[in-house]
Amino acid sequence: MLPTPDPKTDSKLNPKANTKPKGKGGIIGLINGLVELITETITYIILTIANAMMRVVQFAIDLMTTGNARFVKFTKSLQVRLGSYFSKNSRTQVGMMVVYAGLTRNPEEILGIVLIYSIMISAGSMFIIAAIGGSMFPAIHPFLLVLLAAVVPFIVIWILFYLVFVILIERRTAAIEKLLPDVLTIISQNMIAGMTVYNALWVAARPEFGPLAIEIEEVAKETLGGEAFDKSLMGMSNRIKSYKLSRSVKLMIQGMRSGGELPTVLQEIANDIRNEQNLYKRMSSETTSQALFILFALLVGAPLLFASSLQFVSIFNSIYDKIGLGKADVSAMPKHAGMISLQKLPITADFFWWYAVITLAVSGMFGAILIGLIRSGKLNSGIPLVPVIMVLSVAVFIAITTLLGSFFKGMMGI
Repeated sequence: MLPTPDPKTDSKLNPKANTKPKGKGGIIGLINGLVELITETITYIILTIANAMMRVVQFAIDLMTTGNARFVKFTKSLQVRLGSYFSKNSRTQVGMMVVYAGLTRNPEEILGIVLIYSIMISAGSMFIIAAIGGSMFPAIHPFLLVLLAAVVPFIVIWILFYLVFVILIERRTAAIEKLLPDVLTIISQNMIAGMTVYNALWVAARPEFGPLAIEIEEVAKETLGGEAFDKSLMGMSNRIKSYKLSRSVKLMIQGMRSGGELPTVLQEIANDIRNEQNLYKRMSSETTSQALFILFALLVGAPLLFASSLQFVSIFNSIYDKIGLGKADVSAMPKHAGMISLQKLPITADFFWWYAVITLAVSGMFGAILIGLIRSGKLNSGIPLVPVIMVLSVAVFIAITTLLGSFFKGMMGI
C-alpha cells in the first residue's frame, strides 16, 4: 500500500514550502559573500599599507646607514685634519703615548677628537652661563663669567685627556711588569731544556700573559718576516714604558751576542724583579696607617672643621642682623661695650661655602697624589684616586653642613 503524500512536506505538491527557504538562503549567502568581500578588501588594504610602511622604514634605515657611514667618514677626516694642525712635537708625544697605552689609533685623529669635544663643551657651558649665570653669580662681571665658562672647561678636557692616557699607560706597564718574572722564568727553563732563544720566547707567549704575550707574538711575527731578532726585541721594549723590561731585553741581547749563560742571566733577572715587587708590597703594607690618616683628614677632619666654621659664620651674621645692628649706623655706635666688641664679619656664608668647596677639592687632589706616592713611590699611581677623594670630600662637607644647619636652626630658632 502506497503512503499518502503530505502536501505540507512534499515539495512537488506544495511549491511555496520550497520557495521561501530558498529566498532566505539566497539572501544569507549574498550577505556572507559581501562580508567576505569586505573582509578580504580590508585585509588587502591593511597588508598593502603594512608593506608600504615596511618599505619606507627599510628605506629610512638604509638612508640612515648610508648617512651614518658618510658622517663617520667625514668626522674622521675632520678629526685627522684638525689634529694635523698641531705641532710636530705634540703629535710625536701623543703618538708615543698611544703606543705606550697599547692603542692603534692615529695621534692626529685623537687630537682632533679631543679638540672637537673641548670646543663643544666649552661652547655649551658658555651659553648656559650666559643664560643663567647672572642670577647665580651676581658678584662676578658677566663678561668675565662667560670667559671663565669658555676657558675652564677647555683646559679641564685637555687635562682629563692627559690623565686618562697616563692611567692607561701605568696600568699596562704594571700588568706587564707583574708578569715579566714568570715569562723570563719560562724562557730560561725552555732554553735549559734545549730550545733556542726564539723558540723559547715563542712558547712563552701564553694567552694568560695578556699584553706581554701580544708583544711577544709581535716579535715572533717580525722575526718570521725577516727582521733581526735583536731589533724585534728592542722594538718591543720601545713600545712599552717599562725600565724593567728594557733592562731585561738589553741583558738578553748582550747574552746572545757574548755567548754567555743566558738562562742563568734570565733567571737572576726574574729573581731580582720578584724581590723588588715584594719590597714594594711590603712598603705598601707598612704605609697603610699613614694613608688612612691622610684619608681621615681629607674625608672627615677637614669637612667637619669647614662645616663648623660655616655654621659659626651663618649664626653670627644672622644674630647680628636679627638684633638690628646690621641696619643701624654702626659708626655712630660705640665699638667697645665693656670687654665685648661687636663688629660684623667681613665674609658672608656664601663666600665661605665656595671657599670651603674649592679648598677641599684642591686638598683632595694633592692628598690623593700624596697617598699614591707613599704607597707605591710613584706620583702617577695616585691619579685614579683624585676624582674619588675630591667628590667624597665635598659630599661629606655638604652632608655635615646640612645636618649642622638643621640642628642649629632648630635649637636657636633662626
